[in-house]
Amino acid sequence: MRADAGVLVAGPTRTAKPRCQQNYCPNQPAPFPPGGDPCYTPARRQQFPILQLAPGRALEVRYKIVAGAVAVGVVATGVALWRTDAPPVVAEPSTPPRATAEPSPAAPDAASAPTAEKRLPGVWLDQTPPGAPANGPLVIGLHGRGDTPGNFGQVAPKLAPRQAWRLIEAPLPWRENTQWFRMDAPDGGKADLQAAESLLAAHVQSARGRRIALVGFSQGCFVAAHFAATHPQEVSAVLCIGGGLVYSPEVPAATSKPAVLFVHGLADAVVPAARARNAKQVLENLGLPCELLEHSEAHVIPEAELGRMRAWLESKLAQ
Repeated sequence: MRADAGVLVAGPTRTAKPRCQQNYCPNQPAPFPPGGDPCYTPARRQQFPILQLAPGRALEVRYKIVAGAVAVGVVATGVALWRTDAPPVVAEPSTPPRATAEPSPAAPDAASAPTAEKRLPGVWLDQTPPGAPANGPLVIGLHGRGDTPGNFGQVAPKLAPRQAWRLIEAPLPWRENTQWFRMDAPDGGKADLQAAESLLAAHVQSARGRRIALVGFSQGCFVAAHFAATHPQEVSAVLCIGGGLVYSPEVPAATSKPAVLFVHGLADAVVPAARARNAKQVLENLGLPCELLEHSEAHVIPEAELGRMRAWLESKLAQ
């Protein structure tokens, strides 16, 4: 926009006829001469007083018009954005927290840990059969590497059907599932085993006042045997199936020590039977009463020996 002699004109080189020429002076050539619109004479000013501007006001008027146009544009843009057809942004649902217990088809009575015990570390599954006393014996199950608490819990009704079980999940990842310690670690898994010992100790101490038995298979057996040596007064019985000791632990002075039963297959190619024999000897030298039950199968929980294992476990929990 350009202000000349009190008249607003568009552009310095306007080729179209200005409004006053279109309405009042059709014969006047464009653009206007430097002096302004010659048609806007004193007579015209009297005829159209609204067009009269005081000297110096033309520039001020121009700025006001430009500012008004900008404001209108901003408002129009805001209205257009407000009326957009784009769908509203909806927050993605948060990932559900991991359950403290995984369901097991073979354990319909399984229940997650009580609210008061959810401060405990790790993930576990509680299985309590109907009629089990609230403060009765507790069997803690420790599965093998690559297994799950729910799957290992299928053996619970066959070993101690009248007792409450807590099946703890190993804390370290291994393939699709978990493990208790890394056998290829530089220290042979010693640090991992000590961490597993601390996790297990928290659960055992939360059940203080109850008779506690540990049942472990494979890596779970290694953890159970180690815990029996380092916490002899905390548990009453330890059933170790298909495992031994990672290293010889130090046994603290204790007034009572748990009974330990090693069960091992002579055809076991995963953990040789010699590991169980050696572990039995080490724990006996440390003052723990131990037994060894060998069978002809491989690295499994022997179905044919479930009755003997059950009788042994129930007798120790009844003492």
